[in-house]
Amino acid sequence: MSIKLKTDNLSPELGNNFRNDLVDNFSEIEKEINKLDPNENGGQITKEELNEKLDKLKNDFMKDNEALKKRINRILLGTDIESIELVVNRILKEKGVSN
Repeated sequence: MSIKLKTDNLSPELGNNFRNDLVDNFSEIEKEINKLDPNENGGQITKEELNEKLDKLKNDFMKDNEALKKRINRILLGTDIESIELVVNRILKEKGVSN
């Protein structure tokens, strides 16, 4: 049994870097989930291996969560360049100044 996650139907409104990071994250999660399938990797996974994978995943989530908190703070402070450019470009398009 192989699992296919929907990884590329994310809105480009999120910004290309953020969208690409999400797509990459989903792709990696999909690979790891499929590695857990005994039919895919030729054998069964041990409890220790599963715990190691879960610990690594938990640590990765914690790092990503911290990075997201920092980005949110930059957005709130108005210092996140990517978000500022996105908003300014949207406003300029609405005003008919830019395509």
